Amino acid sequence: MKNPDFIWSENSLVARLYIQYSVLEMPLSFEPFLYQTKDYLNVTSSYEKFSFYLFRSDEIAARACIHFTKDCHDLISPARAPFGGVQCDQNCNAGEIKFLLHCVENWFSKQSNPAVKLKGAPSCYYANGTYDLLSSAYEMSGYKVIGKCINCHIPISPSPFSMNITAAERRRLAKCKESGFCTEIYDKPDIDIVYDFIKESRNAKGYLLSITKEQLDILIYKFPQQYKLFVVTDQSKIIALAITVRVCQDVLYNFLPADLYTYKCFSPTVYLTEAIYNYCQEEEIAVLDMGLSLDHHGNQKPGLLKFKKNLGGEESVKITYQKVL
Repeated sequence: MKNPDFIWSENSLVARLYIQYSVLEMPLSFEPFLYQTKDYLNVTSSYEKFSFYLFRSDEIAARACIHFTKDCHDLISPARAPFGGVQCDQNCNAGEIKFLLHCVENWFSKQSNPAVKLKGAPSCYYANGTYDLLSSAYEMSGYKVIGKCINCHIPISPSPFSMNITAAERRRLAKCKESGFCTEIYDKPDIDIVYDFIKESRNAKGYLLSITKEQLDILIYKFPQQYKLFVVTDQSKIIALAITVRVCQDVLYNFLPADLYTYKCFSPTVYLTEAIYNYCQEEEIAVLDMGLSLDHHGNQKPGLLKFKKNLGGEESVKITYQKVL
């Protein structure tokens, strides 16, 4: 194991900083989100990374961690992922997280960095109860809320998908099935077909696509167990598609849903969501994260949020924090 670039100690706590282009494999006392893993961090950014780990002095596994990549002048945790911030063991306390954040600020303030930004995960990701702990630690450490968005997720229950959606969506679901549409997992996908389909769908709605074909190809190739593609077909024609991400054992993220505008009257996304919901039941996944409901300007889309709620979605909150050093 490479020696840390810096160490802080306080009572029974130790924080270690590793500065490198390739993140090391570090033993953790919790399951890290995909975006906090060595492989994901190394694949998604070639820039220098700053990895902070919190240990209790008598333990080998880290109790908490946070990773940064540099974006212009600010430090973002992390720059190339939906969320980052601190992830920790459920037995941590706010004082321990505050110590870790103090070490982060101590280091970056000496490097003339003006601010630290933390993109928090939606509250539905914290089944272990650490969401309130982290929120409290951020507040105690002087971080300000600079962004607060409504996220939507579907809790996975033993009941059928059709039992949890509105009557109108049940009719659309039935219409898709009566029309002979089929759903399936798209194994060994053709990235050109997938990317062009998503891009065409986004363009028809006036949206930009924030990921390149090359970036998407790398993610699907490097993480075949985490990235699964679901499609709805009419005969052999794809009419709706979604890329999902297994972010952790309990959460599947509906990352890039898309459908053909010409099939709008069928609303094949409802049928697509049922297929993903059924997959979650089979894989014992507790939460289907439907993501934010924003346009390309970052404004809330009430109609999209309502649609997700019609599919059984519930609100959670996603917060971005910042501290000026």
